[in-house]
Amino acid sequence: MLYLCISNRFLIFAVTLIYKYMNREEFCKIITDIRKRSSIKMKDICFQMGVMPTAVYRLEKGSSNFEMGNMMSYIKALHHTLVIRNEQHSYHTNDAQELGCILALIRKEKKISQRALAKEAGYAHLTIANIERKATIISIDTLLKIVDVLGYDIKIENNEHSGISLKL
Repeated sequence: MLYLCISNRFLIFAVTLIYKYMNREEFCKIITDIRKRSSIKMKDICFQMGVMPTAVYRLEKGSSNFEMGNMMSYIKALHHTLVIRNEQHSYHTNDAQELGCILALIRKEKKISQRALAKEAGYAHLTIANIERKATIISIDTLLKIVDVLGYDIKIENNEHSGISLKL
């Protein structure tokens, strides 16, 4: 929350600007809630992902800036899809590599250069280039920041397209 006070000799007023940025802990809490409400057993999730339960619990905790590869496998194991959307467009995926293509498409639709996006998001332009050309898998923090800068939000939908919205 940012407070801005403007005053002159006769007039004093305050403006409150509310800026809500979804962080990784909030994102992971939503995913955890989906798992807890589902009837899918932890052993089945772990089998599909090829990991031990401790790896799933680390993802759910959200204490580190993890790459989206395991998270996308987790979302898929829960029979859900990650959706990047705004009022006009929505892009559905369960593939971490595809995230770069989606972000590139959105960036180009908005006619923003990689350098301009990188500057606005606070990253090196090579970070954006590497994500878009699939040379690296995007991290959760980078994904959330870029999606926010592009004016989109993230929704996690079940395969029948009813989901829980993560408003950025």
